[in-house]
Amino acid sequence: MKDGSLIVDPKMGVAGDMFSAAIISMGVPAITVTEAMECAARPLGTVKVETQNVATEEGPGTRLSVKFDAADSHLTASDATDYLDSTIEGVGLRDPYARFARNALDILIEAEREAHSSGQLDFGELPVTPVGVARTPYEHEASRQPAKGRKGPFYIELFPEYAAGVKGLETFSHIYVISYLHRSPGFSLTVTPPWQEPNRPETVGLFASRSPNRPTPLGLTLAEVTAIEGNRIYTGPLDLFDRTPVLDIKPHLRTLDETGLGNDGWLAQSDHLRLHKEGVPHDHSDEEAVLHEAQDILLDIVGVAKGLQYMNISLEDVICLTPVAVGGGTVRFSHGVLPVPTPAVVSILKRYWIPHTPGPVDVELLTPTGAALLAALEPRWRCRELETDREVARRGLGLGTREMERINGLWLALL
Repeated sequence: MKDGSLIVDPKMGVAGDMFSAAIISMGVPAITVTEAMECAARPLGTVKVETQNVATEEGPGTRLSVKFDAADSHLTASDATDYLDSTIEGVGLRDPYARFARNALDILIEAEREAHSSGQLDFGELPVTPVGVARTPYEHEASRQPAKGRKGPFYIELFPEYAAGVKGLETFSHIYVISYLHRSPGFSLTVTPPWQEPNRPETVGLFASRSPNRPTPLGLTLAEVTAIEGNRIYTGPLDLFDRTPVLDIKPHLRTLDETGLGNDGWLAQSDHLRLHKEGVPHDHSDEEAVLHEAQDILLDIVGVAKGLQYMNISLEDVICLTPVAVGGGTVRFSHGVLPVPTPAVVSILKRYWIPHTPGPVDVELLTPTGAALLAALEPRWRCRELETDREVARRGLGLGTREMERINGLWLALL
């Protein structure tokens, strides 16, 4: 290895905040890194990044505390790229460090796109997030199917954070309202229809009925849109109790749904709608990936790049000791509960041929951002056991926020 080589030792994995903390631990002024991180997060809200020096059995380390004013922020890939470009200019990143930051984000975006398209995110618990509530006159007894002329008021009251999602909905005449029937007392796999007619079965299977009592009590209502005012979507009659949680709203398409009702909204006469109608095979590859926890991702990438630039690290001479620990078990994420390594991490490990190993503990050690940063460095991979002691100019230890029996950290060294 040449003098000046950066050695990365992820024997306990990599997370973005640990990488930034390790760089500070090597001697980069904390304010240089933390101000860059806060600048990266600023377009999405206020963030405060603080450092803590910690004594460990392997020497001093640094831990970052990142406090967001919002629990989560989602960005499309193009928006995230635009924000990163603006931040690169704002914090004075130059090539090759600016290029490294862009590569890390591109790697992460591609991994998220692959993870979503593969279906691997359909694992474990399924997250359910209400977007609003139904407002109806039914407080104690709901009509099974309200008459068309039933007087309301009937409307969907969206929570304020979802109000912007109605843009374009005014062009449609009807919507599907997907609700969570929270008063359901349980279910049986056979049900007795509420009416009896000659030559009809006395009982039917649950899935041959429209009983509201189901394993997952979801409701589906086709309703006419009569007006939209702010975060309220006024509709025709809804067969829901007042304040029933609404999980989603989707536009009804006359052409595809073939109900003979309504219109096709802004999709009318579109070629894409024709492809669906005619069953012509096509993909949606132009649909953008969405980055979850984007604020966290952007500040981690910028913090690492700014620190590398401050030290004038040669990105042509980076060595990563292997195997990279990925951890194990499961992790709760915005998609629900996912296996470790998560699908996005698996995508990066495979695409960039990163030598890795499970464990040594059953928690997430290698995060998607950490994996993207490793891949963007384009290091030479060297087996940890074959390395010998060399004279080290600087050392750094970046600590994670989770307390473990082993040191939860990332080790850096500059030869």
